[in-house]
Amino acid sequence: MKVLITADWHIGKKLHNEDLVDDMQLFFDWLLNKIEQESIKYLLVAGDIFDHNNPSNEATKTYYSFLRRLTTLKCKAIIIAGNHDSPSFIDVPKELLSVFDIQVIGAFPGIDKVEQIFIPLLNEQKEQIAVVAAIPFLQDRFIRQVGEGEGAKEISKKIKEGMKLIFSSIGEKLKGLYPNIPKIAIAHLSAQGTKVSEAEREIQIGNQEGIPSEDLDCFDYLGLGHIHTGETVIPGRVQYASSPISLGITENTYKHKVIQLEIINNSIKESFIEIPKNRSLYQVAGTMDEVEQEIKLLQNKYSLQALLDIKIEEKIFNPTVSDRLEALNTELAITNKMKIVNTRVLFTDKTSQRISATYDPQELNNLNPIKVLQDLILSREDEEEKKILLERFSAIYADIKQN
Repeated sequence: MKVLITADWHIGKKLHNEDLVDDMQLFFDWLLNKIEQESIKYLLVAGDIFDHNNPSNEATKTYYSFLRRLTTLKCKAIIIAGNHDSPSFIDVPKELLSVFDIQVIGAFPGIDKVEQIFIPLLNEQKEQIAVVAAIPFLQDRFIRQVGEGEGAKEISKKIKEGMKLIFSSIGEKLKGLYPNIPKIAIAHLSAQGTKVSEAEREIQIGNQEGIPSEDLDCFDYLGLGHIHTGETVIPGRVQYASSPISLGITENTYKHKVIQLEIINNSIKESFIEIPKNRSLYQVAGTMDEVEQEIKLLQNKYSLQALLDIKIEEKIFNPTVSDRLEALNTELAITNKMKIVNTRVLFTDKTSQRISATYDPQELNNLNPIKVLQDLILSREDEEEKKILLERFSAIYADIKQN
């Protein structure tokens, strides 16, 4: 039996207001063809289906259109919610989707009801040859009890202890109920030592806190979502499935993949299938002259329009920069091969900066509140104070986004 694990679709994602729906459609076309070609029996999706917990109608349509196409193949699906997803939104069509062999787990049922997230994997003869623990993003209330006056260190310790308890309990329960078949799990969290990319929200609450790898080693195999770069936590046992497309400019530098598991005679064989690229994302930095020259050398290697992030650094204030950028974007639009989606202009001379204080090509809705706070407190000397400020602001920001 073959199983595919993918994660971090982020349907509805916009990169500096540029819709990535075409990227997702091409990925879904590829994924469905791969499922059919490789006779995949189960597709496991490890969270962050959507980019927002209240997805747009277009994003919702993209999701359900994919599931409809999946039902035409002999492939079943198990889908969990990630930190970007609304558990209730994922769970709403639960009963309907189950009729089509699609199991969704939006909300964690609690440590005393973990059997509800155990899903058997059946072969063509309806024999159970493995079991999956589908562990959605664990919200704070499932992990720790809030104590009055707790500092960052106490909160971090409680989160790690709570996660360890939940995962060890699930692992022990699986061993007791299914002693003779492979035990697979999917989850959405941040493991210790992994690095988040620009497109991942740096919100240190719930299971976003880095969990020690040894506390996750409770299964024969654990496929994870949240770290877009697809990092290995424990070779052959705990692995991140990468995001299927580049969701941020810096994500253009690594290979996107899905995990393939082949279950043979109670053993699990792991391999990776690279996802073909369909778009280039470029960062170009330098003086206006240097940027213009470098862009002339860039090539669009793929079917979709290349997107450019530009940073202009000039010593002296130059009022012509804005006009030159506009002309450059117009020229690129004529060929329709490249598009500037974000520009930043920095004049290093202090006097020039004061003169150009009103010149800001970056749109307000592209600012990341957490990044803004990081810049504001950058000069503070007390590192512990900065860490606590960032954690508390991130928690408040996460609550606002959730509501």
